[in-house]
Amino acid sequence: MSAHEILQRSEAIQAARSAAIVPLAEVLGQREELLRQVAALDEPYGKAYAEAEAAGWTTEELTEIGAEEPAKRPKGRPKGRRTAVKKGAAAGTPETPSPAPSVPAQDTTGSTPPVAAVGESA
Repeated sequence: MSAHEILQRSEAIQAARSAAIVPLAEVLGQREELLRQVAALDEPYGKAYAEAEAAGWTTEELTEIGAEEPAKRPKGRPKGRRTAVKKGAAAGTPETPSPAPSVPAQDTTGSTPPVAAVGESA
């Protein structure tokens, strides 16, 4: 096989490959445009969904009629209530119980006899 024949075969293979990529390139362009349009609708969709919930629609009801929960919720306050966190619990330190009243030490020098417990005789 001559060099000229090898180059002709190579060009034929490349032409077939190039022709096969044309439809893919067209579809990719259309797909990118549609994804851009969907992304542009994400924020207004999220706001409309949140407004529907605020008007009393539940997530289950909205899903039932075909409205999917938005991937990104609009910025703002969370829907649920927050619970107040106690200051001691927030710091992660357990509360310490108040100390027990101190008991005076007994004199062990022997100068005074020990005090007997109630009901005992010395």
